[in-house]
Amino acid sequence: MKRVFYFLLIITLFISGAGCGKKTSHSPVPDNVIATIDDYYVFRNEFLFFVQLNYRDILEKKDQFILSRILDDYIKRRMIYLYLKEKNLLPKSDDIAEYIKFHKLERYYNSLDLKHKRYFVFFIILELDDEIFKNYLISEYVRVSDREIKDYYENKSEDFIKKKTYCFSRFHSKYKDLMEDARKWIVRKKRDENFVRFRYRDIDVESNCYNDDEIPEEFLKVLKKLRVGRVSKVIKIKIGTNEDYNMFWLKKVIPARKLKFEEVKDMIYNKIEMKKYSKVEEKVLKQINKKYRVMVYPSNILIFRYNGVFPVYFSEAK
Repeated sequence: MKRVFYFLLIITLFISGAGCGKKTSHSPVPDNVIATIDDYYVFRNEFLFFVQLNYRDILEKKDQFILSRILDDYIKRRMIYLYLKEKNLLPKSDDIAEYIKFHKLERYYNSLDLKHKRYFVFFIILELDDEIFKNYLISEYVRVSDREIKDYYENKSEDFIKKKTYCFSRFHSKYKDLMEDARKWIVRKKRDENFVRFRYRDIDVESNCYNDDEIPEEFLKVLKKLRVGRVSKVIKIKIGTNEDYNMFWLKKVIPARKLKFEEVKDMIYNKIEMKKYSKVEEKVLKQINKKYRVMVYPSNILIFRYNGVFPVYFSEAK
């Protein structure tokens, strides 16, 4: 069965020509072509199927502006596809099959006719191309040195100050008598949070560590007065429209400190890498826009009125 699936997938790729319809001459485009990218066609049924799969609600609302943006984005992704195709970087049939298997799309894929199988496989290629394009640009054009990372750490020291942290358990309920009873079990009989959870269904228990600026002021006032290991009295606290009885058990207080270089080295690397990547991506996308000639045929779209960014073949507009 697996061999049959792979065979069908390869046949689909072969018939589709990897998904792009290509002109055979410079004759006028057929009525079902809504755009051309150099000598390649973007078919109306192809794009409609893409929108139905990914933006059905927008299609049903007939939002002209958003549908135009979606077509613009689709054309740009087709251009990136051609760019990667020239560099022989398109995903292999194994990658596509793995994607279909991972996302449990085999049954849906098998339910399609041959034409829609072709489109569906091509949409997966476009999806995989996004990551391939990013990885290619990073590997070819982005370099981050140890010196850059160190300089960033030294010059942006305020970014690596970990604020004072409180680790505590909070118990809260609408019922004061239950809270008072639970406090006795914790303070006098040395029981823990799990005991309270199992004994009192109407008491909620939350345990975690938070920076002081993440803790509501009403909670922080109580925590600042507690010593580590102590349990607060039962206090009625109102947060917004919610009001209930609360009790805090302070477990640990971690003073503010500057994170060590080794703790943040990878984070700094990723931050610098993404900043450089954004600039490279912008530059390469501009090159791609100049490389391929795009023409949109609005009279052939039918689904919506195009008002996008690409040049329009006006003589065919109605």
